[in-house]
Amino acid sequence: MSFRKSILIQTILAITLWGFCLDVLLAQDKLLLDSLYRSFHAERDAVKKIDLLYKIAKEQNNTANPDNGFRYADSLQMLSKAARYQKGLARAYDMRGWAYRQKGEFAASLPIFHQQLVIYTKLNDLQGQGHALNNIGITWYDMGVSDSAIIYMLRCLDIKEQLGNKSDIATSLSNIANIYNDMEAFDKAIEMHHRALRIRRELGEEKASIFTLNNLSVAYSAKGDLEKSFAYADTGIAVALKYNNKMVAGVICGGMGNVLNKQKRYAESIQWCERSMNYLAEANRESNMVYPLCNMAKAYIGLGQYAKGLEVNQRGWSIMQKLKLQEPLDPYHENFAYAYVGLGDYENAYKWHKIYFTRIDTVTKNDNLSKIANIEAKYNLVSKEREISEQRAENFRQRVALLSLVATLLAAAVLGYLFYNRFRLRKKAELDAAIIREQKLGLNAVIEAQESERKRIARDLHDGIAQGLVALKLGFDTLGRRVGKIAPEEAPRIAELGEQLNSSCTEVRSIAHVMSPPALEQQGLAPSLELLLRHTLAHAGLETKFNAHDLPLQLDEKTEIGLYRIAQELLNNIVKHARAAKVMIELFQSENRLVLRVEDDGTGFDFDTARSRGTMGVLNILSRVSTLGGEFFSERKLPHGTVSLVKVPI
Repeated sequence: MSFRKSILIQTILAITLWGFCLDVLLAQDKLLLDSLYRSFHAERDAVKKIDLLYKIAKEQNNTANPDNGFRYADSLQMLSKAARYQKGLARAYDMRGWAYRQKGEFAASLPIFHQQLVIYTKLNDLQGQGHALNNIGITWYDMGVSDSAIIYMLRCLDIKEQLGNKSDIATSLSNIANIYNDMEAFDKAIEMHHRALRIRRELGEEKASIFTLNNLSVAYSAKGDLEKSFAYADTGIAVALKYNNKMVAGVICGGMGNVLNKQKRYAESIQWCERSMNYLAEANRESNMVYPLCNMAKAYIGLGQYAKGLEVNQRGWSIMQKLKLQEPLDPYHENFAYAYVGLGDYENAYKWHKIYFTRIDTVTKNDNLSKIANIEAKYNLVSKEREISEQRAENFRQRVALLSLVATLLAAAVLGYLFYNRFRLRKKAELDAAIIREQKLGLNAVIEAQESERKRIARDLHDGIAQGLVALKLGFDTLGRRVGKIAPEEAPRIAELGEQLNSSCTEVRSIAHVMSPPALEQQGLAPSLELLLRHTLAHAGLETKFNAHDLPLQLDEKTEIGLYRIAQELLNNIVKHARAAKVMIELFQSENRLVLRVEDDGTGFDFDTARSRGTMGVLNILSRVSTLGGEFFSERKLPHGTVSLVKVPI
């Protein structure tokens, strides 16, 4: 590194650290941060200094201040570029993406995390790739796009399993299970939670298993298996109390109160909520008390004890107002409304129902509209009776004016609702379009990185190892002939070794051709698919047929590579699962689309089931089809077999 560059880096680091001094003094773990700062000032190596700055930045994450994250990201990026340190640049993207997520700007963080993944992929850093994939998956989950989240979380799990850190594997399994639970794939969620729990118990991580036990209880309750839900809740509470974690024990109890309310077992719900309140009070967690208080109020209202329900609901509401909490607002509004309805106070009931109505989502609005109208009618009836008793002499024109005013207000409310709904739908469509664009960008980046790496490895194998083996084979043959003349009895052994060496040369060339088939560049897609069909199925003794017609004169490289890889995956599925005797591939143009058709006469393959299980082969096919802007269809053929169609625009 030049003297000028060294001085530049030292100057930037000094300015960066001066800007962060005040933040460090406010960090919770001051001893650790002071130690990192001492190490930072003592270190002279630029790369090690960047690593220490990243550790300081991660510690400062405890302040949850996005502005800190942006400042650290700017400094890390500038320093890493000056030092040409790619890992430091990936960490700068990590900090910047985190800062956007803290601000709730999830769509902005996605391309940044994809840039982080590309760098770690080029560096062949599995630990970094797993971290980047986890970032992308969590961000999709925050945006409510569970399908995309599960794809990246499964890829993260695959890397964690390669690295072999069982504790990390258990954490990934739990994250995936929670997404499956939100997708209402309860059996899959329960399976993942059980795998995580087994690992925690194998490692002796009993304390960490508390949350897995609670998640299992939630998943079983969502599935409707209350017996197992209560069993895992009891176990989770017992483990939490063993480690004196009364806050978690209280949260679990409060959750069971909510489950019992859904089953209309209100008396039991009150008992669990009171138990939750006791634990949370001992843990001094007033902010968490708002949930069991809300569930308890709902239970009392369900039992018809409206005054008691109103009292408990008011107690929880006071805590929310005191601590300025934003959740759970809607259940409290609903409790107030139904308590006042039960007490016959329709004026307050109407007020709280209107507050509740403005916050609930579109699915529940239609149902609550009739409830609002009923309460409003009762309220208007009481008002009119009072007005009649006080103003019996009011004339007919005044009553008509009152009714006209009410009709005008109702019409204005309906128009306002329609305009609001139209605005919300338009914004949702814009967000969906942005999400799809970001998803395609991410998939394109990953697939392009994979193909680039395949070509590099194939080139290294073909031009390096394969050429070396050929040279070695020629030298070995020459030496073998000389040894054969001197020691004829060794000739069979030398010939056998020569054959083994020749087989190794052939195997290396075959691997290089599979990773980056030369026929694809030299001859085009159709001849390459025909060779792939013969080479893949020849050893299995299957009858093959290839047909190509009405093809365009030229295809872009991305389309050729994508269709070739899809055909590879489909043929692998046939070899592994179909038990077929005949396989046919057809490639042709239909209007403005290129169609790839793969047909076999085997036992059939259920792609929908494989996709729901998260099978990597099927996910790879769907990802490549998506990046090409195409469509994929697969169905069983009668009486047996499978037909798969891929259509991509050209």
